[in-house]
Amino acid sequence: MKEVIYNFYLIVDEQERVLWLGHLFYEADGTDDEKIALLREAAERDYKTAKLTRAPLGMTLDSYNATARLGTSLSLFEYAFKEQEPTEPLAIVTIILNGKPSTNYHTSFAPTDMADVNRKLGALGVMDDWLLEYSKTGTFDFAELVNDDYLKAYKLLFNNQYYTSATKLFLSCIDSLAYVEFGDDGGRKGNRPVFCRWLDTYVDLSPIGITAEELWELRNGLLHMSNLHSSQVRRKAVRRISISVGEVPPEKRSPHETTHYFNLVTLYNEVAKGIGAWCHTYIDNHEKFLLFIERWDRTVSDARLTKYHPD
Repeated sequence: MKEVIYNFYLIVDEQERVLWLGHLFYEADGTDDEKIALLREAAERDYKTAKLTRAPLGMTLDSYNATARLGTSLSLFEYAFKEQEPTEPLAIVTIILNGKPSTNYHTSFAPTDMADVNRKLGALGVMDDWLLEYSKTGTFDFAELVNDDYLKAYKLLFNNQYYTSATKLFLSCIDSLAYVEFGDDGGRKGNRPVFCRWLDTYVDLSPIGITAEELWELRNGLLHMSNLHSSQVRRKAVRRISISVGEVPPEKRSPHETTHYFNLVTLYNEVAKGIGAWCHTYIDNHEKFLLFIERWDRTVSDARLTKYHPD
């Protein structure tokens, strides 16, 4: 029985920006496997004649892959189905990179099986798919993911009294969450650093007695130089701050001390509340969750090391 089958295309430039969506359709009969084989052959042959539609603004190959991780990538091409209105369309998607077909993996439109991807592409070792791991209960467990990727190591350092190292890791955690929320503009072109923007949005710093700018400069000094003398602190544009574990009574403070000390435990508690508020913003927000998948896929952590066992 003949049916309409579809070749879809992502037209991608060298920066992996998706500029255009393309489609062609054919009438064919035979088995599904025969039709898929026909589509693959035609995809390599006919892509230059595809009908083009502008891709959504800002779309990248990574953002498309995020939809594939959830099994929703075919919805991107729903506009093309209006011509035929199929009930169960048979289709494939081919990436055209720098004007040429670029295919190294074939899969269905079901959620991408990353273990299968790694196996077929010859990846060395095995890495658990964090998206599957933290979706086992039927809902995605943001808090457990953040805890496993960042907070467990912080607590291990803190409980063993490695307070400076714990602080570095905790500030790096805020960096990562800010990147996932706002991207990697990093404060370029006069923008407020995403680190500060994330704190502004989700964390009440008033119980700690510091500002987002002061914490940002502490972060810069500790992570880049392991000291408290960032460029803004040296210019006296921002107050120099450092950590204490517990409160320092005012009468115990030296009148000659130029560093303001804040309670690391209070900072942790307030940021933990902020992480909870941040996680809550993903409820019923599909577009934001797609962006989360795209950006978290790029992060690395001890919880997601590749396991390799040589024979």
